[in-house]
Amino acid sequence: MTIVGYLGPEGSFSEEAAVKVKADEYIAFSTIPKLLKAFWNGEIDKAVIPIENSIEGTVVIAIDRLINGNGNSFVIEGEIELPIKQNLIGIDCEISKIETAGSHPQALAQCTNFIEKLGIETISFDSTSAAVEQVAEKQDSSFAAIGTERAAEIYGLKVIRKNIQDSDNNVTRFLVLGHEANIQTSIDKTSIIFEVNNEPGALLRVLEVFDALDINMTNIVSRPSKKELGKYIFWVDIEGHQDDARINVALEQIKTRTAFLKVLGSYPKTEM
Repeated sequence: MTIVGYLGPEGSFSEEAAVKVKADEYIAFSTIPKLLKAFWNGEIDKAVIPIENSIEGTVVIAIDRLINGNGNSFVIEGEIELPIKQNLIGIDCEISKIETAGSHPQALAQCTNFIEKLGIETISFDSTSAAVEQVAEKQDSSFAAIGTERAAEIYGLKVIRKNIQDSDNNVTRFLVLGHEANIQTSIDKTSIIFEVNNEPGALLRVLEVFDALDINMTNIVSRPSKKELGKYIFWVDIEGHQDDARINVALEQIKTRTAFLKVLGSYPKTEM
């Protein structure tokens, strides 16, 4: 029996991504830390977490927990790219009554232009669906949420305005965490994290390896190591599988140029 956890409650974009992973049961968690804790503790078999958005960039809390939880055993088994359509949701359709809108901070940021045009206040929630749930509980026409049409249906609310995100090219990338390594395919990418010494040219010497071996980087993120000021851990996604000879050579060279290196997994790229 396979159990997949996701950021809930029901009606979130994370749920929409999670159901793309074959499982016997899906469990919602109220926050990303609680979701990952359940995964680390073996309460669920896989975890689906948002990691990056095309408008707002990295989901910091997710990537920080994965970087600093590197003592826990896990493998990135896959990725899911989900087109995001944000909607204004309330108890009735009179937009003029709305004074406040709640949602996940990323969702609020994705709808900055719409929110500023309305001139309303915002409140942050742990997920879009948690905000929709709160609107249903409060039954206050001045309070709305930003979230999915499915969430509106679940909680018996109305979609006041559809597609309110700042860009139609709004995509969120989710990672599927598990414990099973993938076999090599023709469309793989590999995620790694590493720390370099705090000295001139340290990062450049790592990036030179990718350039010399003609390996394409699709993503690079730097985060504080939380050990001391000036030390950073880098998350890099590259094209190719860790079992590929060229990637293997690159990883061996990078080991000699970093304070530590960890391969988080190789997995097929999403084909949208």
